[in-house]
Order: sequence, then C-alpha cells, then structure tokens
Amino acid sequence: MLRKTDLSAADFALQLKLHGFIQLRAEGRFADVRAKGCPRTEPIMRGKRINRQATLDALLGDRKARQDAAAAAEAIQIERECVAALIAPPVLPAARTTLEGAPAIAQLATDLIDITTTSEGAALVDLVRKGWRRSQVFEHIDAARTLAYARQDGAAA
Repeated sequence: MLRKTDLSAADFALQLKLHGFIQLRAEGRFADVRAKGCPRTEPIMRGKRINRQATLDALLGDRKARQDAAAAAEAIQIERECVAALIAPPVLPAARTTLEGAPAIAQLATDLIDITTTSEGAALVDLVRKGWRRSQVFEHIDAARTLAYARQDGAAA
C-alpha cells in the first residue's frame, strides 16, 4: 500500500488559514500574517510542484525561529536591566500603588502641583512615571485636582 506523504490542496489551504499564513501568488511566496511585517517564506518545491507538507513545516519552523529570537532578545534586555539596576539603582520616587483614600488624593494633588510647575500640564504618562497605577489616577483625579487648586488658592474649574 502506498502511503500519502503530502497534503491535498484543500488540506493545505485549510492549514494555511488555521496557522495564519497566506499565499502571495504574485510573489510566489507565503506570508505570516500573525507576525509584524508579514515576513515571507519561499515554498519548498518538489520538481515543479510545491511540496505542501514541507512548505507548511518550513512556515511553522520560520515562525518558531522568529519567536525564539524575540524571546532571546527579551531575555538579554531583562538581564541588562538587572545588571544596570545593580550598578546604579533606579532613582524613582516610592511607588504610590499602596496609597488609598485621603492619603492617595493628597499625594496625587502634590504630584499634580509638582508636574504642572515644571511643564504645561500633567499627563497620565507623567503620573504613571511617578508610580501611580492608571486605575488609581482615574479613581482619584477629580478630588486631587480640586485639592491641588485649593492648595494653590485657585478656583476649581
């Protein structure tokens, strides 16, 4: 009995869709639509015909290689950050994530005053850099803004 070693055209098309690949007939290559930039891969040929199983394996192998390279680059970056933290500890204010209620509003008002005295206004990014969680900012911003205006003898807008 002869054993089938290649995928049928319908199975190949289904596997391409399942794994997030498309065939670019104009280029004669396949693209990975799940990866940034849609990297291209050449088909594996058997004579004049595409070896579908080998091409699918090559597409999945290329994706795995890109994911492994990205993971390795991320691990290197994490290692660099750890070494940098050991050499020169980060100079950041104490995290404000543990503050709740009135102390959180008072500290947020102080931070708003500090940021607005050095720039045109306080953006969410500035407050996150100070150690606030986004949920804390959204929860306390109105009360903190009113308190900051009162501390500066301004009228609440």
